[in-house]
Amino acid sequence: MENLLIPILTAAAVFLFIISMSSAGQSLLNREKRKLQNRLRDEQKGPAMGGSAASQLPLSITRDSNEAMGASALLARWSPLEDLHRMVVQAYPSMSLAMFMTIAGVSAFAGFSLATLMTHNGIISLVAGGLGAYFPFLLLGQKRARRQRQLAMQLPEALDFLSRVLQAGHSFSTGIQMMSEELPDPLRSEFLRCYEQHSLGQPLEDSLKDMATRIESTDFAFFITAVLIQRQTGGDLSEVLKNISNMIRQRIRLAQHLKAKTAEGRFTGYILVAFPAVMFVVVSFLNPQYAHNLTDTTTGQKMLGLAFGLQLLGLWAIRKLTTVKV
Repeated sequence: MENLLIPILTAAAVFLFIISMSSAGQSLLNREKRKLQNRLRDEQKGPAMGGSAASQLPLSITRDSNEAMGASALLARWSPLEDLHRMVVQAYPSMSLAMFMTIAGVSAFAGFSLATLMTHNGIISLVAGGLGAYFPFLLLGQKRARRQRQLAMQLPEALDFLSRVLQAGHSFSTGIQMMSEELPDPLRSEFLRCYEQHSLGQPLEDSLKDMATRIESTDFAFFITAVLIQRQTGGDLSEVLKNISNMIRQRIRLAQHLKAKTAEGRFTGYILVAFPAVMFVVVSFLNPQYAHNLTDTTTGQKMLGLAFGLQLLGLWAIRKLTTVKV
């Protein structure tokens, strides 16, 4: 067991290191994003009425929420944890940043302790602790992506519902209240929170901007921008909402079409990644001595670790190549 555990943990550690370095490199090399952030930061320092609603809205959408939301204010405002705080809010609105950090710490301690009891190897224990700490972050990313997809799929119907409410003669705030009662989760809970904030005295514009911060969707940003501009300049908001709804449906249809077109490539990649591992298991049963040359020797363990790491790297590359952003 220990002989197989060493290459697997080594490969996982190398893969996580490559992914983290790749993410850091993309963040550093994305000059356009940095320019946009600097421009928005400069706008924030300017007068409150120095620009139009359309120019000031992206600042509210892209900023991190500084409200406590149960998390320690120190953790929420510490710059290295700002992105993590935003992800926690978007994936688990009721969870605090401090609670998530506690879960990650407990998971790391559990992985370190379990590996120590099983192997009595310090390096393996450290790698297992790192994997244990990474596991909650993996679940967080999956939960956030799944919730963002659900919100995106529910948004067109929600905009049509709001458009009909406005056409019936109700006010926009009444429409928000009706959406918080009639829509399915998770979009219902977001509009419910927006309506509760507005009912407690917060301006509706600020409530909408906070909701856009929590959702952080381009499609939702279109909706908030249209609402804020309409509230200042006037116009037929119900017709604008219908146009935005149709546009979002077209984007969803295009994304699903691209997903269907890339299905073959993704499926082929998964087979190519799984095939060596399956064959290794089969050969281990048919010829155990051949497998022992890899699992019981230092050179074999290094080769297995390198192979596992390259397989995981290949899987990540395939996912990147077959993922098309719309």
